[in-house]
Amino acid sequence: MRGPVWRGARNNCHSYYVVNPTLVITFINSCTGVHPFWVSTVTMLIEGQHHIFPYTEEDKQMVKKETGLKDSVLDEDIDAVLQWFKKQPHLAEAPIEREIIEKILVVSKGSREKTKNRIDNFYKYRALAPELVQSRVELLSKPDEKIWTFFGQGIIPKLYDGKRISFIHFNSDASSFDSEIMYRNIILTVDLRLKYDYIFGEIWIIDLNNTGLGHLMRMNPMIVQKAVNMYQESMGIRVKQIHCINAPIFGHHVVNFMKKFVKAKMIERVIIHDSIESLHRQVPKEYLPKEYGGDQPTLKEFTENLEKEIRNEKTKEMLLDYCKIVSDESKRLRDKYDEDCIVGSFKKLDFD
Repeated sequence: MRGPVWRGARNNCHSYYVVNPTLVITFINSCTGVHPFWVSTVTMLIEGQHHIFPYTEEDKQMVKKETGLKDSVLDEDIDAVLQWFKKQPHLAEAPIEREIIEKILVVSKGSREKTKNRIDNFYKYRALAPELVQSRVELLSKPDEKIWTFFGQGIIPKLYDGKRISFIHFNSDASSFDSEIMYRNIILTVDLRLKYDYIFGEIWIIDLNNTGLGHLMRMNPMIVQKAVNMYQESMGIRVKQIHCINAPIFGHHVVNFMKKFVKAKMIERVIIHDSIESLHRQVPKEYLPKEYGGDQPTLKEFTENLEKEIRNEKTKEMLLDYCKIVSDESKRLRDKYDEDCIVGSFKKLDFD
């Protein structure tokens, strides 16, 4: 069997596949910002995949099996969706990759019509939220500006029962909190996932330590709705569990607030833990960061790794290219927009 193979510059840590895990771990660990924990459990990576989102060929085939995606007709399905895409006046001039179509076929469980609908929504809602998508152009033009300030994100590379675990934690008081910046950053990582990942079953862990009613009062409902539209109605990433830890006494207010925007079945998957031990009963320690009694790197390390990755020239170019993944709504074949589909139908936002 051949030894490890990688392509491109030495500091391009996401163009390799593993044949000999030990040797490749040593190589990856020599690259700036990559922690050996993040690949130490990998046995066979797929060529060209990303070090933050590793998965094996077995993982990929399991996803296809669970969603009913058949290799025998996959190219035919992609071709059919691509032909449809090019015939849509509001989409025809926008870029699309075959890999994007395949991944949206995954979340649509192989349905061509659902895939078309999700793609249409994906391009539309991105066009209607320039503050969450196009704002990255200015951000990425300022190499010295920190991307993550008042909160951090972590994406655990080791899959738990075929699901990707994501963390969000807050590290400052409400005075610096900005929901627009938070969702802008989350969408940056969603775009990275769309490009490099194949695992769209999710477990979210949200650390509400350091939060107060001030954070909730500073949430912009319009921004929340736009972000939910992109995540829920477009990508359709399947969130299996949402674990809230260190919840303040007003935690039920957070749940009531989110009920205004997300589907009921999403709320039903929220679990509020009264201790770290309670979380351990749901998610094993080997999948958790050190702060939560786990074996993974710290959340600070995870956030710093994301920051470095987004500043990587190749990644920066990809994220800027993805700004073009928007529809031209002026060319859509209908008389006028349904305002409900743009911003949602807002009810009175009370916190009872």
